[in-house]
Amino acid sequence: MGLVTTLWTMAAAAALTLAVLYAVVWNVDRRNVGSLTLCVVAIAMAGMARTEVGRMHAATAAEYAAWARLSHLPLFFVFVGQVLFVQLYLGTGRRRLLWTFIATRLMVLVGNFLTYPTFSWREIVSLRHVPFLGESVAVADVVVRPWHWLAVASYLLGIVFVADAALRRWRHGGTEDRRRALVAAAGVGLPLIMAILFAQSVLLRAAQLPLLVTPFYLITIIVVAVELTHGLLRYQQTRHELDVLRSELTRNGRLTALGQLASALAHELSQPLGAILRNAEAAELHLNSPSPNLDELRAIVTDIRKDDQRAGDVIEKMRALIKRRTLQMHPLVLNELVQDVISLVHSDAMARHVVLDCVMTPGLPLVSGDRVHLSQVLLNLIINGMDAMQTCPASLKRMVIEAQPRERGRIEVAVTDSGPGVPAELIDKVFDPFYTTKSGGLGMGLPISRTIIEAHGGRMWAELAPGGRGLTFRFTLFQAQGAMS
Repeated sequence: MGLVTTLWTMAAAAALTLAVLYAVVWNVDRRNVGSLTLCVVAIAMAGMARTEVGRMHAATAAEYAAWARLSHLPLFFVFVGQVLFVQLYLGTGRRRLLWTFIATRLMVLVGNFLTYPTFSWREIVSLRHVPFLGESVAVADVVVRPWHWLAVASYLLGIVFVADAALRRWRHGGTEDRRRALVAAAGVGLPLIMAILFAQSVLLRAAQLPLLVTPFYLITIIVVAVELTHGLLRYQQTRHELDVLRSELTRNGRLTALGQLASALAHELSQPLGAILRNAEAAELHLNSPSPNLDELRAIVTDIRKDDQRAGDVIEKMRALIKRRTLQMHPLVLNELVQDVISLVHSDAMARHVVLDCVMTPGLPLVSGDRVHLSQVLLNLIINGMDAMQTCPASLKRMVIEAQPRERGRIEVAVTDSGPGVPAELIDKVFDPFYTTKSGGLGMGLPISRTIIEAHGGRMWAELAPGGRGLTFRFTLFQAQGAMS
């Protein structure tokens, strides 16, 4: 195997490796169209490298013509792919210019397979061999057609598009904008110019070298791959930072909810602690008597244990809500989850004269979710609902929490209050960050709740409650794989 074949095979192998890598990246994140573009360009460049080796090793003019015709197919995808990448990367290209370029290149490609030997060549006059990288390779003397300059014009359109897009991005003035403009101009535009100048010098016999463009486009692929990798790493870092920030906001949301329930939770704890104290005093009296009643003492100890467990449960629920934690999906009994949240707000609801009704469809399937995060969502919706009913007469303060199965393995949960509601045109705004109708509210509870539900794969929305009074907040969760609850 000669040096030419070795080098071009290595270039093709490197291009295919990049294609596989970025195909995997695109498969993970289908929104990353830049990775798909690089994958296509890299595959096309590997094909182009193969056609160039075929041309250089051609023994006859007919064989040379066959490889030349075939090379236009990968060349189309390489050239168009590079220009599309610039549009995706910079976002400043003129679309009319882009589509004009693509249409022109497509016309050249189709014309190439409808004419012989190629769209640009009228005939191959002779085939001669010249030394190149220690080998003797084929070089064709051709007569070009008049419309050869249409193909050249299409290349120039691509260069103009890249230069215009880079200049428009440069004019934005930011450091990152200018860096991107330089990458596009130097990494895509400059190799294109060099490839066109080299090809034309060979065709016009100004250079006694084989017709090659792979080395120039290899530069572009390397630049694009480095830039995409850099962008991917920055994306992963930004995503991690956003996840940390979201986790911190979620935790702060739970702390805010607990702060609103502080007096009610204190009451929840004071009841079992007070009962423990009274039982301990009663036990002390029995022990000080000449003949303690052991059965009575056993009953007192049993009561103390129950009250202690009750206080411990309240503290454990508070501790779980305070902890910083990532999403941990487990099968959950939705009814138990709702009852746990209701137990946290029970005293606050009684103090506000709010009636809490829980309506659960019998035999409801288990749901897949994170207990703490879903508890936060329900806690936030219930507190918001009680706040909304603050000015309502006591007889109208009623909140309903219900759940029922829906299609495609989903469970829908609804929390409905009987407050004044909001105008229909403002319903979607309640999920906007910092939008709030409460004095002193931060406006982050509902956005955080929606984020949590979306992280579970569900969706959350609001609508006017039946009867036109109050709001209903609905969210969906996936059923867990397995048994019914």
